Amino acid sequence: MEPRTFNILRLKRKLSGPLITYVKSDFDETALTQLVQNPCWLSESGEYSVFSCLHEGKEINFMGTGSGPASLLTGLFEVLSSNLSTMVRIGACGGLNETGLGEIIISDKSTCMDKISFLLAKDEQVLADPKLVHQISNTFRNDGISARIGHVASVDAMYMFEAELDRAEKNGARCWDLETSTLLAFGKRFGIRAVSILEVVSDKNGVASETYPPIQHLRFVRSIIASLSNG
Repeated sequence: MEPRTFNILRLKRKLSGPLITYVKSDFDETALTQLVQNPCWLSESGEYSVFSCLHEGKEINFMGTGSGPASLLTGLFEVLSSNLSTMVRIGACGGLNETGLGEIIISDKSTCMDKISFLLAKDEQVLADPKLVHQISNTFRNDGISARIGHVASVDAMYMFEAELDRAEKNGARCWDLETSTLLAFGKRFGIRAVSILEVVSDKNGVASETYPPIQHLRFVRSIIASLSNG
């Protein structure tokens, strides 16, 4: 059965090409639009932001959602009928296993500790697209951006999941967030290649970045745009 949609985003047109999705509170959206030329706003929704741009002649799309797997899932279903080749999540995460503040993690897999991604993936773990991981990792390396490929764990909410995070750490997770598993599981379910690139804004001891939110250093986002336009 096809999923029911409700035109929540109120898009002016369908999207084409890669989609970069982010939690709106993680970024200054004005700063994001300044990374591209001639951004075109496509959503008439106040809750979700969608804008498009051309980079090296290729359309790149951005979608801002609320925090958590349910908000991301709603946005993804709303654009499912578009011609999406690739999905990339950018955003913030908490560090595990000595992962330090400011590190960039490129997900190679994620553990589904939240209900939504588990239902989508029908598995406890879901993989990122390996070619996309390699592609973005190479672009970062060429641009002199330090990043680590690693395992992410996603939970349902920010608090009260200490036991799950302890288990994820023992299983080798480098970091945790709320949305990565949902993105990867959605990609698996509907045949869209997907990956998540996260900046660590707090460590496992509770030490947090003094400048977040929003994420300040957007050089890695610029490199992602370039990688998607060339890939």
